[in-house]
Amino acid sequence: MAIGILTAGCIADEGIDTTTTPLTTGVQLPTSTAAASEDDDQGDTLGKLDVIAATGEMPCAEGGDCGECIPSMHEPCDQGANNMISALGLNCPGDAQVEVTTFGNPAAMAVRTGFGPTGQWAPREGSAFAVLGSGLTTDLDSETPDSDDFLAHADPTHCNDDLGGEYDVGAMLPAPLRTNDVGGDCSMNPALLGTGDCSNTIESQFTQGNSAFDYTEVRIVADVPLTNNSVNYDFAFFSTEYPYYFNSAFNDMYVGWLESESWTGNISFDNAGNPISLNAGFLDFRDDNGNAPELAGTCMRYHAGTRWLQSVAPVTPGETITLVLAVFDLSDSILDSYVFLDNFGWGCDGDSTPSTNPVG
Repeated sequence: MAIGILTAGCIADEGIDTTTTPLTTGVQLPTSTAAASEDDDQGDTLGKLDVIAATGEMPCAEGGDCGECIPSMHEPCDQGANNMISALGLNCPGDAQVEVTTFGNPAAMAVRTGFGPTGQWAPREGSAFAVLGSGLTTDLDSETPDSDDFLAHADPTHCNDDLGGEYDVGAMLPAPLRTNDVGGDCSMNPALLGTGDCSNTIESQFTQGNSAFDYTEVRIVADVPLTNNSVNYDFAFFSTEYPYYFNSAFNDMYVGWLESESWTGNISFDNAGNPISLNAGFLDFRDDNGNAPELAGTCMRYHAGTRWLQSVAPVTPGETITLVLAVFDLSDSILDSYVFLDNFGWGCDGDSTPSTNPVG
């Protein structure tokens, strides 16, 4: 069990690791007792974290009192690193280490320091962010030409790639993701945890026989620090499906799937309960006329995207969680979508249900 708070450090990895082998694991105990100086329930002079570190007992994992919640403190370590893990704000020296794996075409994964000419999508943490796509990430800086005939539903010139049949996963998303919604509102009925998607945001997208194509994911397995009760990360979503198939069944999606004792299912959805997709309420940048300054010089000119959003979800202190961040085409393998990911962290905002709100 990893115990600790994110601290300063830097990683010197080079290249984007797209293996499916866990990249790092580790265990750390706190080296300072400053955050655990109060007497424990037995009245001794050791703080709770000291007792846990010394005995291996984790009362908060079983509902005990772990004391004051402390938001994670983090010093970015992605300066000059072409590394998706560092770009996400993970596994800097001194951090409680997590396991990170990926699935998808390596050409659909990248690290960027910005997007577009205005700074609208500057990194949220450090100097870089990670990118996943259902198309080639190298297309992102290819500007959509005026000659693309949108009225005729002609395929776009850029960000319109088939990544290969080996990345088409069909109607059953990779475990633990599930397309059934039998979980209902799990915050009202914890007994339903693990039986489906608590958010009820995914199943409806597959009811017409839809399948997922060009599926790309990053998967994080982590031990929740004993001093935290929530997990959060920032993201932005873009799609060339707009305007062709806006409000149609061709609805490329982004999913942030959490497996936790506190919540099972998608944690990234809009205020109306819609998944993050072409039809989500957060699609603020709709460049119908090709003149939106934020999207100039990119393949999203004449298309659409969101601003930076942040998802926050409840977790249980001391448990091991799995967080899968995935993007895919729905119903076909063309007209690509992308997600930017940044600023992973632990917090003190645990509630009964996740929430997603604009932050940039």
